[in-house]
Amino acid sequence: MTANPPLPDCTELSATSSDPERLLCAQASVRSGSGQALIEAIELVAPWPTSNPQYEEANRLMNRWSKALLSELELMVQRGDVQQAKELAKRIPERVDIYPEVKSAIATWDKEWSTGKEFEAEILQALQVQNWTGARQELQSFKSLNSNYWVRTRYQQLKEKIDREETARRQLNEARSLAKTNSPQQLGKALAIAEEINLETAAWKDSKPDVNLWAQKVLQYSFQKWEQEDIEAAIAIVQFVPPDLALTAEAKDLVSFGHAKRLATSPYDQWTPSYAQIYSLLEAIQAIQQISPTSPFYAQAQESLSEWKQKLDDLVQLQYASTLAKVGQRGSYLMAIAEAEKITQERPQRLQAQTLVSHWQKEIQRQEDRPILSRAVQLAIAGGKANLQLAIAEANKVAKGRALRVEGQTYIAEWADRIEIIEDQPLLTKAQKLATGSGLTALRSAIAEAQKVAKGRALYDQAQTKIKDWTAEIQTAEDRPILTQAEGLAANGSLTAAIDTAAQIAPGRSLYGEARSSIAIWARDRAYIWSLEAPAEDDAVGGYQEDGAIDDSATDPADNEGSADSYNDDYNQ
Repeated sequence: MTANPPLPDCTELSATSSDPERLLCAQASVRSGSGQALIEAIELVAPWPTSNPQYEEANRLMNRWSKALLSELELMVQRGDVQQAKELAKRIPERVDIYPEVKSAIATWDKEWSTGKEFEAEILQALQVQNWTGARQELQSFKSLNSNYWVRTRYQQLKEKIDREETARRQLNEARSLAKTNSPQQLGKALAIAEEINLETAAWKDSKPDVNLWAQKVLQYSFQKWEQEDIEAAIAIVQFVPPDLALTAEAKDLVSFGHAKRLATSPYDQWTPSYAQIYSLLEAIQAIQQISPTSPFYAQAQESLSEWKQKLDDLVQLQYASTLAKVGQRGSYLMAIAEAEKITQERPQRLQAQTLVSHWQKEIQRQEDRPILSRAVQLAIAGGKANLQLAIAEANKVAKGRALRVEGQTYIAEWADRIEIIEDQPLLTKAQKLATGSGLTALRSAIAEAQKVAKGRALYDQAQTKIKDWTAEIQTAEDRPILTQAEGLAANGSLTAAIDTAAQIAPGRSLYGEARSSIAIWARDRAYIWSLEAPAEDDAVGGYQEDGAIDDSATDPADNEGSADSYNDDYNQ
């Protein structure tokens, strides 16, 4: 038996290593697929002369590795690593089969990179002159390129840059517009807006002189308010000044005081204590302790410091109480309440403590009353009038003012409705059965039965809807003959008689609208007929009159009405 020779130690290749060993190590290294490993393998075998026994195998492998390397270089270009890809490509020997493709690829990469850089320069130029529309239009040019770097990566980067620059410039313009008023409050708002400007934008650099000027104006106003002993106003406005813009020692102390105040009254002041609240207050205390005893703000700072320390003690106490309450048991709630009630009336967090105590008391009430409502619900689920009445009686045990009182009353209202439905549904069922009988008497009986459902009951609206429908059926049955008679008169040409007959249908009746529509049509027809008769009657009675004279013997309109019907009657004969 023969065994394969052992693999060489590729980490210790030297000038004395054999070519077969070098070839084995080259084959092993390219398995990683990296561009560097491929080019090193190629360069390892490229110098071998044709006389080398391993030349043919090495040449075959070198062509395969060169092809793999070119594919890897294309991926590098797609990622934007063009320079590295070009450097590796130029190390590929000219004798490999794909060398023409390598030269073509390098030329393509150079051309695309150059084009992409031109597009990029146009975009950056548009940004310098704040031409946001032009920059976005130029950005679309990247889509004509082939590299993922330009089409996706760089496209997205520049898109975000355009958005950042436009937003930052808009913020700066808004801040400048506010600052023009020189109002301290508006200057404070301008500083707040300027603080939000992205630090990577040109607008941020442009804003620095403005921000420095606005900060100095705000500081001057704050000092004035302090000298006028309007401490609250001084502290409120100075909070807008960034700490790094306070140049003098007094300005730094005032700004520190303002920022400490903001931390001490942070939005974490909510009814539930939190570690964020405590941390902000600790930062506020640390900040205010930096104010020197020689500072004009020291005395006021010490007053605030004393108040904030008390507040911190209260918050720690309430945080401990909240931790106990989180256990969620009646005993733990009682312990939490006892801890919170240690915060006396004059303490800064007394209101928060009272709110928490009220909340935990309601939690205890929920735990005590939930079994009552659960029993009531189970009774109601069983159904039936008796069970629903028992459920209502059980739910009424939740006293007024208790946490679950509203929920209990909601259940009670629902179950009361169900009882009324049980009581009144037979009335409606009987009424509906009566309504299926023949004749108007059946419908009237159905209405009388449905009217027994009293107002305010659960089925009252449903009963009223049925009553309205049956009433409409009765009215239709009563009035349809009248309307049919009127239509017959109109068909025979007796329009006035038709109108008078249809007018017998009173307002509010089911066919009233239909009757009024027919009356309107017949009235128009009658008016048209009168307009045709009037000239003939005028000629017959008065003849031709000059100068617009009026003939007293002209036919009375009432006579016209009669003649119209006579005309129509004769016409239809």
